[in-house]
Amino acid sequence: MGTIFLSVLNGHWRYAHINSVRGDGINPPLLGMDRTVSEDTVRGAMKRINEDVGLSWLRREIRECISPALELPWILDIDTTIKPLYGHQQGAEISYNPHKPGRPSHVYHSYFVSNLRISLGVDVLSGKKHGAGHGMPGLWQILEELPRSRWPSFGRGDCAYGSEKVMCEFEEKGLPYLFKLRHTPRVKALVQTCMRMGCGWQEVADGWEAMEARLKLSGWTQERRVVLVREAPALAPIGAKARRRRDCQGLPGASGAEWEATAAPWSGKIAVLVTSLDERDYPTEAMPRLYRERADCENAFDELKNQWGWSGFTTRKLTPCRLMANLVALFYNWWNLYVRFYDEEHHREAITSRPALMQGVARQVRSGGQRKIKVSLLHEKGEIIARAVTLISSQLHQMMRIAEQWSIDERWALLLTRLLRRWLGGKWITGVRKKAAPLLCARSP
Repeated sequence: MGTIFLSVLNGHWRYAHINSVRGDGINPPLLGMDRTVSEDTVRGAMKRINEDVGLSWLRREIRECISPALELPWILDIDTTIKPLYGHQQGAEISYNPHKPGRPSHVYHSYFVSNLRISLGVDVLSGKKHGAGHGMPGLWQILEELPRSRWPSFGRGDCAYGSEKVMCEFEEKGLPYLFKLRHTPRVKALVQTCMRMGCGWQEVADGWEAMEARLKLSGWTQERRVVLVREAPALAPIGAKARRRRDCQGLPGASGAEWEATAAPWSGKIAVLVTSLDERDYPTEAMPRLYRERADCENAFDELKNQWGWSGFTTRKLTPCRLMANLVALFYNWWNLYVRFYDEEHHREAITSRPALMQGVARQVRSGGQRKIKVSLLHEKGEIIARAVTLISSQLHQMMRIAEQWSIDERWALLLTRLLRRWLGGKWITGVRKKAAPLLCARSP
């Protein structure tokens, strides 16, 4: 595991790249290892691990690295991404593949803590299991291992999750949801009806308007709350067909409101959201912003696939692929939390944070029975980074002195309170003792 960690942290995405960390005499002792192993040893170990035991252990580790902070309200983002394959792998099937049509693939069903970009786990399935329903068993398994007090405020997903099966599962589990609907004929009819009404649209931020309605499709078991979101008439573009109809009706200079009153077809973007959220807690004007924030999980996909190895570490068997995907997600969470020592207000992607905090020349010096590591930073902001690392190191040592008699869970809760204090809004995670307050009040570098 230490060898894989060093490889993934260096940005590798193939097992063959693991050999580049062989012979490192400095980093393995820092991780409590005697040495690193070869790529063949890693491959063999991944094949021998029992899938159920390995995935159960990884789910627990991924969950516990953020679980203490989930006592505060949070939002669950769920989505899927496609991993194209180029060999003869188990589960490689030709199905939906937007970037490489006709290419076999695996499907990653992923779950994230919104705004933190913390992964709660990933399910790697065969290429034909890209439907949202195939990822629900893995999601409920993760949530059921959490106390009910740490469940999300609601779940969020795109139009793939706006189906009767998925919504019924959320309603049975008592978890609210916010999904997007596909523009089926009945949904289009609702849009046209709301457009002809000409009134009832509420202005929301960033030049958007929203309207609430009730809808029951033919395949639904009950009527549900839907919210229509469109661009403001003054900002929405007018297509060529709509412009010809406007000219034929003798309205060459009609404004957005006048053109809407003529029941002309809308040429801007209209999204239809379906939700089970309470109208009193989540009014209509809040829905567009809540759904737009879901797009941040696409940035997490981009980072995990292009900077952390989700697009690689492929083997013939499906089990090692599942284990490696969850290992990468675990290491991604560790690095994400560590970088928050340096910037607690923003998420710093690995493409910039790893060169700043990792690239340097290290020398091991032995003198008087002591071993010291001297690092020469190569980054152009080396002096600033050195001061920041020194400050973080002093804070970690101070934490150890304060929490010397604490349990491991209390130490981790203290560390999370320090790392996520901006996200927590000054609140304390349960289990952190008040005598650590002076430490948590220290400013970041």
